[in-house]
Amino acid sequence: MSKNRNDLFTVVIKLEKKQIVRINKLFNYKVKVVKYDNNYFNLKILESDLTLLDNSGIEYKIVSYQGLKHFMNLIRKNVTIFIGIIIFTLLLYFNTLTIKEISFSTYTKDNQKIEELIKSNFKSYYGVDILNTDINDINLLLRKEFSHFEWISVEKQGSNLSVNILQPSTINKQVEHIEGFGDLIATKSGVIKFFKVSHGVPLIDENMYVKQGDILVSGNLRIKDLKQGGYYVPATGKVYAEVWETVTIEVSKKQVDSQLSGKLFTEKSLSLFGMELKFKKYDERYTDYEMEEDFNNIKIFNFNIPIGIKESHYLEKDDIINVYNQKTSYDFAYSSIVHDLNRNFDKDDKILEINLITNSEDDDKYTYGFLVKTYEDIAFFQRR
Repeated sequence: MSKNRNDLFTVVIKLEKKQIVRINKLFNYKVKVVKYDNNYFNLKILESDLTLLDNSGIEYKIVSYQGLKHFMNLIRKNVTIFIGIIIFTLLLYFNTLTIKEISFSTYTKDNQKIEELIKSNFKSYYGVDILNTDINDINLLLRKEFSHFEWISVEKQGSNLSVNILQPSTINKQVEHIEGFGDLIATKSGVIKFFKVSHGVPLIDENMYVKQGDILVSGNLRIKDLKQGGYYVPATGKVYAEVWETVTIEVSKKQVDSQLSGKLFTEKSLSLFGMELKFKKYDERYTDYEMEEDFNNIKIFNFNIPIGIKESHYLEKDDIINVYNQKTSYDFAYSSIVHDLNRNFDKDDKILEINLITNSEDDDKYTYGFLVKTYEDIAFFQRR
């Protein structure tokens, strides 16, 4: 295929299966098959080659237009809207990063040092201060540097940074609730192996057994001295435990499963703040399919902007009849446990052991009982 400007504009056409032989003889390059069924093929060709089909008397239907040229035409037709949205987005984005003021909940002799530490994480562009560090990292620095305070945190509110300080000398005078306060509770029973708490008071130790529903990290910073009243924050952190669970899997001896056939097509659209302009679409879809979406957005200074290319992938599904025996049913049951666990795991969670403890069989199905040992984060945030 020659590499020229015409190659930037392609088209997907639909024609009868019997025309394929004539198509292959007509073009001097390999035509890409996008989709096919029993009687029809969807082919991707250069738009300029439609003339060859017309001159040869081949009947076809245009399914969709594709390519960079078509995308650029969309932008050209709406250039003022695109420019306006981009300018507005950039102004809005930079305004959210701009810091105009640092305020304090109370006066302390360390306020100037605190302000200097915070400002060391600024970058200045033409006299405008922009926060250059994640707010959670700044909070960790503040608590490490000013550990003599009972509590210190900074919160971004628009263009203002609000510093909240709780001094030991004023603890009996202040009872304040930070919005969204709550505890971390256990979603499962297990033995604690590791924890890292950002906010809140841990009520656990390593190798301690906890039950489902137990409070792991309290959002009340005065939990160990309740006479002074409560001072609440949203507890945050990770609590990893070894968890033992029994899992029962039933496998029918004969199953009809809907599985992916391997065929797919992709629709593309330009996404602007949730509004979509499709520049690659198909009028016909599979009878049964799964859809997956990818959004490749624009990044500026490592920040995501809600503008980019959205791809919708349609994957065809077919009904498959599976007949299981004792060995294949065990393999299916085992792999089902692994799949279900991994689907819900975070990156540091892992499976430690899967042991078969019971198995039985009747006329219709096999039944397996497994003892499953995992290492996973069992902390769940619950508001008070």
